[in-house]
Amino acid sequence: MPVAPNEPTDHFISTDKPTMPARPADADFDALIAIVRDRLSRNMRIRRNLPGGGRLRLDRQLPFLCVYRTPPRAEGESPADQPRDRSAAELVTTEAAYLFASGEPEFAERLSQLCAAINEVLRDHLGSLLILELWSLDDGDDAAKSRTALRPGFRITASAEPTLASTVDALAEGLRAIKLHGLRADVEVIDDDQPGAPGLPSLSRQCAADGCLTIGIGVRPVYRNAATGELYPLVLQSLRRQLAVALRKGVFAFTGREKSQPLAHYEALGPSTIPKAARAVDQQLSEISQSFDFLLQVTPVNAEKAWEDFEASGYAKAPTLHYRPLPYHPSLLKRQLYSIPIEHVEDASLVQLFEQKQDELDKQLDALKHLGTRAFFYDSLHLYGSPDEDLVRLADSILDHTRAAADDIHENCVPADQVAAAAREHIDYYHQRLPDFQASVQVCDTIASALMVAQDRLFISERSSIRPQRLEPLLHHEVGTHLLTYFNGRQQPLRQLYAGFPGYEALQEGLAVLAEYLVGGLSVGRTRTLAARVLAVRSMLRGESFMETFELLHDEHHLGPRSAFMTALRVHRGGGLSKDAIYLRGLRDLLTYLREGHELEPLYVGKISLEEVRLVQELRRRGVIQPPALLPRFWDEPNYRARLALCRRLSLVELLEQLL
Repeated sequence: MPVAPNEPTDHFISTDKPTMPARPADADFDALIAIVRDRLSRNMRIRRNLPGGGRLRLDRQLPFLCVYRTPPRAEGESPADQPRDRSAAELVTTEAAYLFASGEPEFAERLSQLCAAINEVLRDHLGSLLILELWSLDDGDDAAKSRTALRPGFRITASAEPTLASTVDALAEGLRAIKLHGLRADVEVIDDDQPGAPGLPSLSRQCAADGCLTIGIGVRPVYRNAATGELYPLVLQSLRRQLAVALRKGVFAFTGREKSQPLAHYEALGPSTIPKAARAVDQQLSEISQSFDFLLQVTPVNAEKAWEDFEASGYAKAPTLHYRPLPYHPSLLKRQLYSIPIEHVEDASLVQLFEQKQDELDKQLDALKHLGTRAFFYDSLHLYGSPDEDLVRLADSILDHTRAAADDIHENCVPADQVAAAAREHIDYYHQRLPDFQASVQVCDTIASALMVAQDRLFISERSSIRPQRLEPLLHHEVGTHLLTYFNGRQQPLRQLYAGFPGYEALQEGLAVLAEYLVGGLSVGRTRTLAARVLAVRSMLRGESFMETFELLHDEHHLGPRSAFMTALRVHRGGGLSKDAIYLRGLRDLLTYLREGHELEPLYVGKISLEEVRLVQELRRRGVIQPPALLPRFWDEPNYRARLALCRRLSLVELLEQLL
């Protein structure tokens, strides 16, 4: 996005004062170079505007600088005219060290001096500086053309110096991995003793003798219309995200030349802070997310009364369900949602996360607007999808190979007040280790399940019927997973880690059920319930009525009448909710993740999805987020490791066979 010379955007802080007369450009550059020398030598962040319309960001001491210079004005062109492809500057603003500047001749010498100052400071700490200069290939350039107009393409220019060979190879490999419109990128590598943007003087000419090196990268401008210059913003966004990976892989190879630059992973080269604009977007998305509780709103308030009436009818009359009135207007929340300026965020990884969260909140608000109607059914499908055939076969197998559990027996059950006392003891355990862990417990009569977590609150049904042997596993499920990940997320600078990443529920439920197994409390009856939910969702999606779903569970699969009723109620609530398939799906996918050799610990950093674990790991390597503040209570128990080892080598069905 074009940026006015003195307009602060994203994390960029303007030093200009509107009430003061503008200083000459030379004086501005002198001041900037002095700031760079001082702050960079102390490994401090630098964010400054540049004379001529540009900015400099140095997140910390890094061995590279990504550069884009706007093309100089053509002869006779008015100073007010803007270069057609100024959007190309966004190709470098994803990085932790970038310079976006004017390519006008009057600034060339001072920009070169600025680069020399950066190199001089970094040379004493990191060794050589690598300048990566990007530009948009001109439409008349053969490299800008392709038999397929939408195919991405790049031209790498670098000197034939042997010390750059591995860097160029890694960069070229990373660029070839870029894919747009289903097409892999073309990459051309050219030896050039004067690499950099064509027609512009080298930025490293004043520091080349001190080891500063330059690689040029011409980019085929597939992100805009070649004839009109009209921007394709989604293409540019995808290109930025993939290009950032390629650039970091190239720099990572470059750092391997210096023993003084040890790095464990190329992702550690990314920005280590959440800039101002990203923090603002994160906060606004979180505020909207926290302003309503989707699951609480779609939970019937008369579940127990509905069961009593159903039982009194001889299991013959489908229930009428009632819901909490909405204390807000979904359309007004959606208006706020789409006024959030995500486009101002430079970090490509965070942009992707924020946009996905925006989409999810939009779908949830649509569903709440249509609660109790047929439209809710379709909204639910958009949010949670339908169970895949493998999951349905797994559910069938579990129900076929396990015996019916006595899940409707109420004798010797733990009363609600004792459940609440045990829950508070678990909460106190975590509170002693993390004072911010301040969850509340509320006994109520308006939830369908025995226990339910909503943000920082644990709800307990006053009519809950929990057998003593199931109490501890359920508390590990609700307190040790749902509440723990919520408060872990609150310790992080990124609010989405407690508001919830898009699609986080499946992993949450997978972790919670796994916790039941790891503490030795996953019963056959519990797994049958999870399997029954999958088949109930499929029944509902096929258009079968509440009574048909109940009969499927009760008559065919031998669930007790109350269990069959509550399962049918959960999937038919609101007009049809397919969420309940995620419990078994989440557990299945989590076990697959563990069998692939991945670690369990990163999953407790907050409310994330398996699909976004890679993003979480990237943010940890960059230093943006930290390891989980708390791990589950069972983490140091002796039997935990042995059970986890079984999870790494056995399928879900094989694990269940051990319970029989």
